[in-house]
Amino acid sequence: MLFVGIARFRPNSQNEHDALRSAFTDHLAQPLNPRIKLAGAILDDAGERCGIFMMLEADSVETARHYLAASPYQTKGLYESAAINAVQLEVGHL
Repeated sequence: MLFVGIARFRPNSQNEHDALRSAFTDHLAQPLNPRIKLAGAILDDAGERCGIFMMLEADSVETARHYLAASPYQTKGLYESAAINAVQLEVGHL
């Protein structure tokens, strides 16, 4: 099943974000369920990172939400908001 995850960073958390970027990259690279299909930065109007987007495949919404909860950014409190929702593709393909 496909899911989309969108997380927004707390304002003024760039230094903390930079310090955890390597750990977050390692988290994304795990070859476990869920499988990341797409992932990238969400940019604000000034071109600065303000969040992350990921499309992932998982067995259940609980698995996808657990994966997001285990993110180094989440465990260190950098997200202002974070959500995982099921996706039904209607145009395009992965």
